[in-house]
Amino acid sequence: MPWRERIRAGLAQPSRRALGIALIGLVLFGPGLFDWARMAVKQRQLDRRLAELDARKERLAREQQRLESDPGYVETLIRDTFKMAQPGEYVVPLDSSSAPSSKRVASQ
Repeated sequence: MPWRERIRAGLAQPSRRALGIALIGLVLFGPGLFDWARMAVKQRQLDRRLAELDARKERLAREQQRLESDPGYVETLIRDTFKMAQPGEYVVPLDSSSAPSSKRVASQ
């Protein structure tokens, strides 16, 4: 047998074995590998969502603390949200483009 045919025969046998092993590995681990990749993507999405919710929880906790301890903040929030005024005061609605941040005018 010439040396080229021996080389081809030698290469053909291990490549068939490697192909068989790769095929068996793909059959056994292919679906698991796909599921693993899908779960890894889902885990990253959930981690991002958890970080967003943690940040929101912190903002809400600070807001709650301020609402419980700062009467001036509560008053300002009520006045701005509900356009309320104390007796003797008038609420003057202004356009947001030309208005200062305060939307209430106190009378004398």
